[in-house]
Amino acid sequence: MRPADIVQPSRSTILLISLVVVTMTSIGMSTFSLFMPPMQAEFGWSRSMVTVPYTAAMISWAVGAVLFGKLADDFGVRRVILGGVALMALGFFGMGASRNMWQLVLTYGVMVGLAMGACGLAIVSLLVSKHFDAADRGFAVSVIQTAPPFSALLFPPLVYLLMHKHDWRIAALAAGMLIACVALPLAWIGVRDPRRDAGAGHAGARASWAECMPCLRDRRMMILFAARFSCGVAFFQIAHLVALTLAKGFSIAAGATAVSVFGGAAIASALLFGWLSDNYGRSKMLGLSYLVRGLGTLLLAVNFSSEFWFFVVVGVAIGPTFGTVAIQNVMFYEIVGPRLAGVVLGLSFIVHQIGAAGGPMIASMAFDRTGSYDGFMLVMAGILIVAGLLVVGVAGPDARARRSVLATNPGAS
Repeated sequence: MRPADIVQPSRSTILLISLVVVTMTSIGMSTFSLFMPPMQAEFGWSRSMVTVPYTAAMISWAVGAVLFGKLADDFGVRRVILGGVALMALGFFGMGASRNMWQLVLTYGVMVGLAMGACGLAIVSLLVSKHFDAADRGFAVSVIQTAPPFSALLFPPLVYLLMHKHDWRIAALAAGMLIACVALPLAWIGVRDPRRDAGAGHAGARASWAECMPCLRDRRMMILFAARFSCGVAFFQIAHLVALTLAKGFSIAAGATAVSVFGGAAIASALLFGWLSDNYGRSKMLGLSYLVRGLGTLLLAVNFSSEFWFFVVVGVAIGPTFGTVAIQNVMFYEIVGPRLAGVVLGLSFIVHQIGAAGGPMIASMAFDRTGSYDGFMLVMAGILIVAGLLVVGVAGPDARARRSVLATNPGAS
């Protein structure tokens, strides 16, 4: 049966199924911290040694984002996502059967890491961007950005329960079964390219790597890439959130609560900023998200008299993170167009990951030297505020103007 003969689900159905699929595939990164202690105990490794598969996964994820982004541009998003889901399931099955370090690096580090580049936020955001026009694209993509916090809220308790009842290998095999038996069939049903992309894969439709260079030299893109790097550095706040809570004099239980507060705020702010970008302009709302995060980070550098106010500031400083990511993904898509969006999103993700890899390390070094995160928080606040001021001036397709065009010409896309 030809793709054109298959009944196309509605765009709302595609959005919902995409959200469920990427929530499940986000388990690839949202649960590894739970695997570390039992693997360390079984193999007798140091904490740095047991982190090696995760480091390999981060590198593979960045490589996969560019590789699979280009393949999505050339051959369509559906094939890439289906292949990524299958690869992730195989990676978790292999992880559960691993008996030494090189096997864990191959299965989790390489296979699951690469799969995140094929069926993670960037590629699924690209798929959703193609199905929605500019008038509501920002909100649609922001729905996808809620998947990682949803995944972090839903799956770690289940993985922990399996580890407690059985062991970490059973938990890894269960993750593989979830992805193979639930995520893959759902993706097969609902992950579909728009009909207008049916010709993807023909030589005439493919863009060369060289075609990306003028886009990357564009001043707007340079600003967005620099801002995305600062967003990546600020991810240290997520990685160190429990440690930051303890450094403020609160308990581990308060740290766990802070993580939940972040998850809830991330979901709400992603939807809010996506809607705002559709109605009040992409660059202004992107700048606002950075400024809110910067001012919130500035407040994180002060001492708190109660847990309540600390939780409020956590929601303000860290909550808008995925709102920022959502708007930037849409802006990349709208500035470069669908032929190059996959590879440009992948390249921007590498920049983000460089920041995300360096931020936690720099924060750790600052804490070891000073015994506090406050100094680095002040620096990070300044970086985010500058990023916000810079991106406000980035000119791109205006959602409100596009809404007016669509109102007078419903056939525009």
